[in-house]
Amino acid sequence: MSIQGRWPRALAALGHPGFRLLLIGQAVALQGTWIQGTAQRWLVLELSNSPFILGVLGACTGLPILLFSFFGGWLADRLPKVSFLSGVQGLILVQALVFGWLVQAGEISVPAVMGLAFIMGTGMAFEVPARQSLVFDLTGRETITNALALHSTAFNLARFSGPAIAGLLMDSGMLAACFYLKAISAAIVIIVLVLIMHLHPWCNQARASREREPGFLDSFRQVRAFVRQEPIVGYVLLVIVAFGVLLLPYAILLPSFGRDVLGLGAKEYGFLGAANGLGALSGAIFVAVTGHRGARERWWWSGAMLFPITLIGLSMALTYTEALSCLFVSGFIMVIASTSAISLLQLHARDALRGQIMGMFTTGFMGFFPVGSLLQGGLGQVMGIRFTISATATAAFVVVLVAFVFSRRIPS
Repeated sequence: MSIQGRWPRALAALGHPGFRLLLIGQAVALQGTWIQGTAQRWLVLELSNSPFILGVLGACTGLPILLFSFFGGWLADRLPKVSFLSGVQGLILVQALVFGWLVQAGEISVPAVMGLAFIMGTGMAFEVPARQSLVFDLTGRETITNALALHSTAFNLARFSGPAIAGLLMDSGMLAACFYLKAISAAIVIIVLVLIMHLHPWCNQARASREREPGFLDSFRQVRAFVRQEPIVGYVLLVIVAFGVLLLPYAILLPSFGRDVLGLGAKEYGFLGAANGLGALSGAIFVAVTGHRGARERWWWSGAMLFPITLIGLSMALTYTEALSCLFVSGFIMVIASTSAISLLQLHARDALRGQIMGMFTTGFMGFFPVGSLLQGGLGQVMGIRFTISATATAAFVVVLVAFVFSRRIPS
């Protein structure tokens, strides 16, 4: 009996035991990531009272992703993935422990937060492409879209609950606990990875080479040539870069939007992030149920066009309720777009290049965050939070529209 026969279609990827373990580990790890990320943004705002410094924080987190993600994907295509991921989680664990101790001891400062955020970003740069490549190894082509949707569900469950938990902890004077929880989650992931390695030893073996492996620069040229041969991959990556610069950094302005524009406290700021996460969670469930119905390009372009429109709506929100509603819808649409993009890239990529293609996706989606963070932080400081969110979202919509028009010229 096939995997799909044993499991409902919306849960088909869970028929792979290794993926089940990985999903559990990621669900725990992501809770910690969202709790820490929410707490460190509020902490920096309280320490600096500056939207621009919030932008610098986003840059410190995203710069390693810009610098190292493709290299991380290159390593993922060559090294034992599970051992590689375990080492990265160890780095993240140490970073979180140091962060928590500094906060608890009252020794935390803006430069310390920036340095620790850079270390966290470095871990993410190596972890994300390797993990995404491992998902394909554990599930295969037949259930990859469902696996990505389920992974997105876990991600967005954390995106919903993590900010809410962080807001409640901060409101209770337990800021340090936000970072200790991240350390605990990293330790749990390491345990899960060890279990996967024992269950599937083959997934921790370096890829066998039938010929001399190309060097890093040669590999980059191979990927660039592949993108030229597959135009849809190029257009998807172009739009993802636009999102990384113009859309996703709105998150670094959310603390200031909540406190300085809407007059909210730490708990309410946490709930703004939770509303966005709840929308994303709903979108991930929607994709898990409907993603098998094909038309991935249609889902991708629809989501890519609607995503910036939802942020234009957020920039116009006058009340806490309106902001919650806009963030919910924005999260829902963003997941449809991002999951469809990853699915398209995974299915078009050759096996030998998959980790590197996902490294390019990570570079575009997260690596240009520092550029966008500095842009939005600077604009927010000078032009105001509402104008910044609205202007950058409008620019992103124009990029998507132009890319869509040119993509229609690709010969079928």
